[in-house]
Amino acid sequence: MMGWAVMACSSSPDEAPPVEQPQQRLFNVVFSAGEGGGISSSGGNYQQGDVISVSATPQENYAFSSWSNGATQNPLQITVNGEINITANFIRVENPNPTVVSSVILQANSEGNTYEHITSVLAPSGNPVEVPDCNHADFGPHIDTLFDDALGKHVFRFYIHVEPDNDRCINFDRQRNEIKTYDKSPEETLGRAGEIVRYRWKFKLSEGFQSSPKFTHIHQLKSVGGEYESMPMYTLTTRKGNPDKLELRYAETTNQITLSETPLSPLIDQWIEATETILYATEGSYLIELKNVATEEILFRYQSENIINWRPEASFVRPKWGIYRSLVYPEDLRDESLLFADFSIEEMQ
Repeated sequence: MMGWAVMACSSSPDEAPPVEQPQQRLFNVVFSAGEGGGISSSGGNYQQGDVISVSATPQENYAFSSWSNGATQNPLQITVNGEINITANFIRVENPNPTVVSSVILQANSEGNTYEHITSVLAPSGNPVEVPDCNHADFGPHIDTLFDDALGKHVFRFYIHVEPDNDRCINFDRQRNEIKTYDKSPEETLGRAGEIVRYRWKFKLSEGFQSSPKFTHIHQLKSVGGEYESMPMYTLTTRKGNPDKLELRYAETTNQITLSETPLSPLIDQWIEATETILYATEGSYLIELKNVATEEILFRYQSENIINWRPEASFVRPKWGIYRSLVYPEDLRDESLLFADFSIEEMQ
């Protein structure tokens, strides 16, 4: 009986064994909306590294407040690196469409009389301009105007120099170039107890803008009268860090805290429209939004429906805009120019 020879088969030396492909890991992403609004996406399964965008839309008589992860940007962009479960929060707004009962508007002109023009609007019988011209007279006015192609109009340009622009030529640890309202300003520009006031303006931080690690204020609301008037109630300040940030600072009395912050880089070299609405009361409300003028994207938003916005013995609250920065670390600073446009102060009801 003949036997059968069993031959072992091997792969051809020219054929490489198949390589097992790693499976891409998927993560479950869940977006939801709290009472008062909806969202553009409920989520799904996404690969690690995917970038997702989701928008929150408030219903009538509601406003978007924040995301449950603490972010305030809307739309929200988030990178998938694990399981995600985020809720959009909304708050009720009692009067979502208040009526404007008075307004003061300051827009740049092309006539070259910038200080006089600002004064004619913000304090016709006074001086609302605080500039460091006195020890830098050879430079000329530290606020002028130029035509901006993006907005298609003239805008204000605020200059500040590391040397020798000391604060009002008196102090040497800080410097300012600001415009303001104060007790010589029209009544419509002063915030009184019980009033709802909306401040609107546009600003542009120049490319390469450098912030002090101490403070670089670009806007403040200051209470006048009483023992706490030296401390601003609200401040928008930029701060050097990793990354550089824009901070919203608040002080009920003498202790200042950060209410919210956002990376500064999306605001650089862009026209930003700011809208700030405040009810001046001990049980007050506050809302601020910063929007990219070109894209209309909301880059920063903070809202509180229960916050103390009136101090004992205060007589009024006044706004300030410009550059007010520390000189403690001059090596972190450079000569800057900051653009502003379309200031308005509106009393609402």
